[in-house]
Amino acid sequence: MSKILVVDDEKNIRLVVGKSLEKAGFDVYYAVDGVQAVEKANDINPDLVLLDLRLPKMNGFLVLEALKSDTSTEDIPVMILSALSEEDDVQRVISLGAEDFLVKPISQSDLLSAVEANIRTEATNGQEEKEEENNNEA
Repeated sequence: MSKILVVDDEKNIRLVVGKSLEKAGFDVYYAVDGVQAVEKANDINPDLVLLDLRLPKMNGFLVLEALKSDTSTEDIPVMILSALSEEDDVQRVISLGAEDFLVKPISQSDLLSAVEANIRTEATNGQEEKEEENNNEA
């Protein structure tokens, strides 16, 4: 079962997003601030992180930087789920390594489609490793 870490300081968002993901068959974990997000990502090694940008203690930009600069978490796909939708914000998170940027509010079907498209699965991990081995042999 794929593990998803939902990071948002708003309880209602965590509940709605979490229930949608659980109904779709995912194991869902939660963090309420940026510091907790980095700690949990290291502890549970999720297959995807859904990250808000406006967070207490450590904002989402810094969380994304921390995850992508740590060898133990750099390969975890991160999707931004935020009400911030300025073009500068979108470009910044993409340049920092986010896979996708979703704007709140988002429909359940759009959320699940984006998650399915971006989640790290054992099948894709194995395929990527095989491709990397083939590239190294060439």
